[in-house]
Amino acid sequence: MSDKKTLSRRKFLILAGASTATGVIAACGGAATPTSAPGATQAPAATQASAATTAPTTAPSTGKQVALTYIYPQFTSQSPDQGLVEAAISKITQDRINATMKLMVLDFGAWGDKINLMNAGGEQYDLVYTANWTNDYYQNVSNGQFLALDDLLPNLAPGYWKSMPVTTWQSAKVSGKLYAGINQQMFPKTWGYAARKDLVEKYKLDTNATKTWQDVEPWLGEVMKGENITPWGQQSFLYVQEIFNCAPVDDGIGWIQVHADDRAAKVENYWTTNDFATTWGLMLKWYKAGYYPKDAVTEDVARQEWKAGKHSIVINPVTKPKGESELKATLGYDVVLKSLSPAILTTAGITATLTGLSRTTNNKETATKWLELVNTDKPTYNTLCFGIEGKHWTWLDKAKEVIQQVKNTAYNPTTDWMFGDQFNAYYRDEASVGAWEETKKINDSATPSPTLGFVMNRDPVKNEIAAVSALVTQWLPFGPQAPQTADLPKLVDQMNGAGATKILTEMQKQIDAWLKSK
Repeated sequence: MSDKKTLSRRKFLILAGASTATGVIAACGGAATPTSAPGATQAPAATQASAATTAPTTAPSTGKQVALTYIYPQFTSQSPDQGLVEAAISKITQDRINATMKLMVLDFGAWGDKINLMNAGGEQYDLVYTANWTNDYYQNVSNGQFLALDDLLPNLAPGYWKSMPVTTWQSAKVSGKLYAGINQQMFPKTWGYAARKDLVEKYKLDTNATKTWQDVEPWLGEVMKGENITPWGQQSFLYVQEIFNCAPVDDGIGWIQVHADDRAAKVENYWTTNDFATTWGLMLKWYKAGYYPKDAVTEDVARQEWKAGKHSIVINPVTKPKGESELKATLGYDVVLKSLSPAILTTAGITATLTGLSRTTNNKETATKWLELVNTDKPTYNTLCFGIEGKHWTWLDKAKEVIQQVKNTAYNPTTDWMFGDQFNAYYRDEASVGAWEETKKINDSATPSPTLGFVMNRDPVKNEIAAVSALVTQWLPFGPQAPQTADLPKLVDQMNGAGATKILTEMQKQIDAWLKSK
């Protein structure tokens, strides 16, 4: 799906265990590409003890001061004080790495088109947000847009480099080389829902008893009838592979999965499975019942509607430990967070949020030092996440690193996972204290996907991938066309006609060769 409209569930919520909540309101997701990278053979101890420190981790530079440009997407309406924060960050970087920072923020609605045009035109910049689901990391690597970091990170960002094990770094490599820094967060994507706490209590939703989407259905009807509000604010896709104990292989293709317990890693088109057919029928039923809007809306509009009390549930946010406070910051309501899926570690989970160095940079060494600073120095990172102490937030409990954002703060990106090591983030409330330790346990104990570390070389079937992707996008229930159960076999036939079978065959061939080489 295009970044121009809305970001799908695996798009902006996936990322992060992400801090937002439906699509973006939810948080980050997946898209991927090129050839086999050396793969991790077991679940990475994905998050070793954080290297964060409040002491300088980069020595003051000598010589001429440089100007770095860092580009990333945001809801521009969220942070009118962006310029003040940029000045505060530049003050830090001038002292620490002898550089100023221009924070070039692009609105999510135009982000995809603008960054693609900048890259195609060879515009000069230094650092950029990239992922397997937007500003496609793998496509950028294929296009030669990013510099390799294999030598730069260990030498110029040693604290950052040591904060994650080698197996984690390997999972982001393409053809044996690393082309972006990993923004450490919750890597497995445990999907589920976030429901307004007041309505959970009022209409007696037993969250412990909800194991499937069907279990949530009676509550949706009761809330809609009693409150006259649309359950959720965006046209959401219910099917997520992990809920069915499967794992995506390449989120850039999206419709291919493997079963988490299949060590032979046999790929399948999930549109052809019984699980998907059942879920497709449920989406149609809910669409007809009015459980989500008939017309697509932007992420920003959905956020504002949530804060106005017009919705009751978020479908497929990442249900990370104590994530309720982050969702409250986004949605304006206390929520109950419930996971419906096991923790499965995938390549897509690790590459869901990255920072790349552009081939057009004139300051690769200093840009690498920025990666060290933002990933190991808590004051730097948290200024980017929360703004300026005393103006945008104050300490609630400094010893526990709990902050309190000022009312109606003019800086509130809520995208901690986009900037660096999220385990260095200050807590938004006391109830969240300890969340990072719990998240580390999930990272370390997650079931590794059979294809963890595999990256497909899309070149042999790139035309077929483009054709099938365009076809699938037309059928997704995010635009004016509603899902139609009777049309599912027709879609599968059209997918095969556009090259889906050829893509599956090529991917399986590459996976089989990759497994033999391990």
